[in-house]
Amino acid sequence: MTDNEFKQIKEFVLEELKKIYPAPSVRLWFEPMRVVALDGTSVTVSIPQNKKAFVEAQYYDILKLKFSEIIGINTELKLITDEEEAELKPEFTEEVDSAYKTRFNPEYTFENFVVGKSNQLAQSAALAVANHPAELNNPLFLYGPSGLGKTHLLFSIVNQIRKNHPEYNILYVTGEEFTNELIESLSLKKPMVFREKYRNVDVLLVDDIQFIAGKMSVQEEFFHTFDTLFKMNKQIILASDCAPKDINNLEDRLKSRFVMGLVADIQPPDLELRVAIFKRKSMDFGYDLDMEILYYLAKNITTNIRQIEGALKKLKAHTLITGEACDFNVAKEVLNDFFANAKSEESVIEKAFEFAEKRYGVTRDDMKRARRNAEIIAARHLAIYLIRKTTNLSQNSIAKLFNKKDHTTVINSIGFIERKMKNEPKFEREVQSFISDLRA
Repeated sequence: MTDNEFKQIKEFVLEELKKIYPAPSVRLWFEPMRVVALDGTSVTVSIPQNKKAFVEAQYYDILKLKFSEIIGINTELKLITDEEEAELKPEFTEEVDSAYKTRFNPEYTFENFVVGKSNQLAQSAALAVANHPAELNNPLFLYGPSGLGKTHLLFSIVNQIRKNHPEYNILYVTGEEFTNELIESLSLKKPMVFREKYRNVDVLLVDDIQFIAGKMSVQEEFFHTFDTLFKMNKQIILASDCAPKDINNLEDRLKSRFVMGLVADIQPPDLELRVAIFKRKSMDFGYDLDMEILYYLAKNITTNIRQIEGALKKLKAHTLITGEACDFNVAKEVLNDFFANAKSEESVIEKAFEFAEKRYGVTRDDMKRARRNAEIIAARHLAIYLIRKTTNLSQNSIAKLFNKKDHTTVINSIGFIERKMKNEPKFEREVQSFISDLRA
């Protein structure tokens, strides 16, 4: 196998690890590793001398599992140091890729964003903003479920504006990052530094803006940031999982400002659009898949388009390892477990939500929003506990299901339910019975 193929396998593994561990941990412990050999069922991975002992002690099992999943067979994992790698094969001393990529993926462009009825308005509005910043659709508010292309459009806007206006000062943050930076600036008694950063940009993009809901001081600061930029005729672009009117615990004055420009939604794509998206994605992965395979993928991946990347990675890894051409029968065999696990997990999550909804008389939308009603909080705790106990989702992944970026939400919910079960035997029997039924 070539070095590029080894790098692809590593990147696939890193993507899986990012679903489990925080980004800083992935960058610190896993980014520096290199796949240097693959012999039969054994993969050799090089790790810097000063990291190897810790990685081997703390992460060996999960690394072995993820390499096995990506390669498609039960793989033996051998970890060596970079010094041992140099002795083993001197030609591996080539310069390592840059450890960090630019935040804005240059592959996210308008050219490779597949357009259909479900996203046409959002794409047209985003393109207009990219070509004419602060002239049309200001502010631009994009909303829709996770995994349908909001971030792709945001990065496309950034890349297009950078191309047309390299002199522009562009700032992209998430709602969580805005919140954390504000808190840090206040704790350091440097609020003016924070304001200088956010109020002296030409374009401000805030992803997951719903994160600031319920945080009064953060909303106050964002209100003044918004007004300052708007009055200076600077472009503001926001993205959320729901429309401004549906963001609970968001001040009315912010809601009214969010809808002053254009509000555009992105809905799940129909079958034909999914096929077109999957064809484009497969071409990006260096594949020219038959239409039969594309329709098979489209029928099994219906809502979260990000799943297509996982499916294609499985196919790509299988092809790299076996050299086998990817026809329909091969695709079905390789992806059978992938789709079965995804569907099974989705079903369990659905049942966990339904159980919590019925017990407390609230909706899952209520649980996902920053509302402090006692019944909603209890239902959220229960749903989180059930999902954690009956799926393989990481704490961070579960937090994202509830629009939370911090896994401490999951930890707190588990602690709450465990204490309640300890103090209320009837409740414990009810929960354990439900979990047993799910696992049956």
